[in-house]
Amino acid sequence: MKTYLDCFPCIVKQALEASKMATDNENLQREVLNSVFKILPNFPLDVSPPEIAVNVHRIIKKISKNKDPYKKVKEEFNKKALQLYPELKLKIDTSEDRLLTAVKLAIAGNIIDFGVAGNNFDLNNTIKEVLSSNLAVNQFSRFKNDVLNNSSILYIGDNAGEIVFDKILIEEIKKYSKANVIFVVRGEPILNDVTFEDAEFVEIDKIAEIISNGYDAPATLLSNSSKELKKAFDSADLVIAKGQGNYETLSNIDKNIYFLLKVKCSILARDIGSNVGDNILKSNLV
Repeated sequence: MKTYLDCFPCIVKQALEASKMATDNENLQREVLNSVFKILPNFPLDVSPPEIAVNVHRIIKKISKNKDPYKKVKEEFNKKALQLYPELKLKIDTSEDRLLTAVKLAIAGNIIDFGVAGNNFDLNNTIKEVLSSNLAVNQFSRFKNDVLNNSSILYIGDNAGEIVFDKILIEEIKKYSKANVIFVVRGEPILNDVTFEDAEFVEIDKIAEIISNGYDAPATLLSNSSKELKKAFDSADLVIAKGQGNYETLSNIDKNIYFLLKVKCSILARDIGSNVGDNILKSNLV
């Protein structure tokens, strides 16, 4: 997905919010913004938003000397989501379609996004809303068939906290399928995106192999990713990609990819052909 002019105000807003997470020093926050304003004109519109974001967040880390501004937030939401785990499992146990409910919960978890949504979200209400409504883009039947009939699944994570919901979906997938599941994390901290530390904290390593994409973008940029990720991506029969960033960088790839996300941005909504707030299960091949 390309970058639109309307993306730039959002990028600047995110830079300010992230700089405040990184440091209380207003002079450094101003320095961050000044530096971001200088680099933005250098990016053509045919690059994806995450390709710009990674450079913005490198500036924030460098100026603030804070390598992981969202560390406390990630720890907080990993713990909060784990506290919900028994309740979420019960919702699946009492549902008419376990796999569909797990998919919906995974999409609900995508609301834990400090890059697009900031901290303006209600996780519990989102869970209720997603479970009680239909998916705006619903390719579940095809998804279920692919889960049942493929032997290798690459599951690309998005955010800390959200990964507890991903864990639940992976657990359900493994009940339906004998497929080998590999879970992908970011190579370095950026925003509240999932890292090795987060995935191991919620014990995804107990149900899937964890690999790093080897890069610090809030998405999956294959050209910059690790050899391990490229090999796993190429050999996977099925890819599950969570969140907006992964959609922005992988939606033009000719591969059997399913995007699970909650639409939080009008630009993304326009690209998908949906509305802000919609819940999406979309195949890349349709």
